[in-house]
Amino acid sequence: MQEINVYCVNVGTKYGSQYVYKLKSAVEKHLKLPHKFWCITDKPELYPFSIQSDDLPGYWNKISIFKHTGTCLYFDLDVIIHNNIDKLVSNTYKLINPVWKDPRKAKFVSDRPDIGTSLNNSSVMAWSNETKIYEKFMKDPEYYIFKYDGDDRFLSHETTFETFDTDIIYSYRDGAHWQFDNTNFKYRPEYSVALFHQKPEIHDCLDHDIVKDNWI
Repeated sequence: MQEINVYCVNVGTKYGSQYVYKLKSAVEKHLKLPHKFWCITDKPELYPFSIQSDDLPGYWNKISIFKHTGTCLYFDLDVIIHNNIDKLVSNTYKLINPVWKDPRKAKFVSDRPDIGTSLNNSSVMAWSNETKIYEKFMKDPEYYIFKYDGDDRFLSHETTFETFDTDIIYSYRDGAHWQFDNTNFKYRPEYSVALFHQKPEIHDCLDHDIVKDNWI
């Protein structure tokens, strides 16, 4: 298999450089396939593995990952990788199916699919050649930023994708499955990636075993 390119994005001041370096360390430990690690950032002087970000607001810079082709993986900075991630590698464009969300609590507006509960998650992504996503967005970024409440909704409604197997990635805050495994703040070593989406942040949980054992 050709060398894998692994990307993250650090734009703005929400996360310090420690998040980038700890993610890089985890990828090096748990991705056994040949790879390179890259950070798309507005602070390229901080990282010898940097790529200058586009002039887009905050998390919307995630869309720029699709400029890049080859066998690619993406991780948000607020994840903890604690087991092998080779099985995430795919030439098929994939997002996360967040099965920890209770569908009975989902909120929708029938004539506004661009708002309401997002049924897919982009904290981890795989792809090989999806430049059409970047090109579509950049034709009118102001429109898409105005239309969609977040990049997850843009990717859910404007792209065609598959999803990762649901036994690899889980929500540390909400659980692994809304019905069958929904204990909050449970470390699940049999999985590979824990999402710390929304609150609390990883740095707020330094006394939790999952952080003490893996965020190093």
